[in-house]
Amino acid sequence: MTIELLRKVDFLAALDDDTLRELVDGGRVVRHARGTRIVSELESGSDVYIVTSGEALVFVEPRRGDRKVLGTLAPGSAFGEMSSLTGNLRSATVEATTDVELLVIRDAMFDRLRERRPEVAVALLHTLAKRLADADRSVDALLLDQPVATAHTRPHVERGSIRRVWHDLVVDRNRDLTFLTLISFVVALVVVRLVVYTSFRFDVAPRGILRAAYMTGFSLLFVSAAAAVLTFRPLVRRLVAIAYGIGAALILNELGVTLAFDIFFKDIHTPDPDVAFDIERLYRRTEPLRAIAIGLVVLIQAAYLRQFYRRVWFIAKTRVRRVIARR
Repeated sequence: MTIELLRKVDFLAALDDDTLRELVDGGRVVRHARGTRIVSELESGSDVYIVTSGEALVFVEPRRGDRKVLGTLAPGSAFGEMSSLTGNLRSATVEATTDVELLVIRDAMFDRLRERRPEVAVALLHTLAKRLADADRSVDALLLDQPVATAHTRPHVERGSIRRVWHDLVVDRNRDLTFLTLISFVVALVVVRLVVYTSFRFDVAPRGILRAAYMTGFSLLFVSAAAAVLTFRPLVRRLVAIAYGIGAALILNELGVTLAFDIFFKDIHTPDPDVAFDIERLYRRTEPLRAIAIGLVVLIQAAYLRQFYRRVWFIAKTRVRRVIARR
């Protein structure tokens, strides 16, 4: 492998021969046959790859719809540097179109290189800034119903793009746990309100339903708190966030020490023994507070994930418009 080949890489071009030789000696050479997926979209990984021979295709593949080609890689091309820099999931799939040989630079080694040679970090930031500018122009063009000019972004709203927006603006920015907690809180509170209303309306064990909801709320809070300490797996952490939101909603639904006491003890004594105890009226005392809580949580989530909802709203409108136009 020649030093001249590494100099074709934008963020390595300014390095001296000794540093480039260190990269070659410290990296490992891997080979992939034609048709092999080298990295896949949305998978974890932070190693940097440099193509030393052969060619590869870069594309994204929505869940429903044709793959969208973003570009090709030839000898001297690199990929994976953004994942190493940001720690995010892979943003695209790279597939070998011929037999390919690659130099793999481990993430730790690439981190040390950026620390030792600031010019590499500066070059990467320029690359990142260019890609962000291209993405902003693409979004502006989409909002104005104009074609997208750049070759590295999707020229129209594709099927499955909401999924990509979810990953780009929520998951990749570490907002999914907050999102899941807030949405599960709101949904659980609305659902339990409907269930309790139905139980009062048709007199189907309302006291038992309130008791079960109250205990379930405390159980979910306890379990989610314990699980959050014991595990760090992404899927489990998402389930913990959902459990926490549901538990908080169930407890809020039975808010008030008096109500909590009354639903556990059947022998309730009122000041006037001739007046029947009305648990439904007791339950309704905190309706305004629950309504305020739902409204606040919805507003917080909408503000926190404003960009996500804005993109989803645009995509939804575009699809509705297309359906209407086809008719």
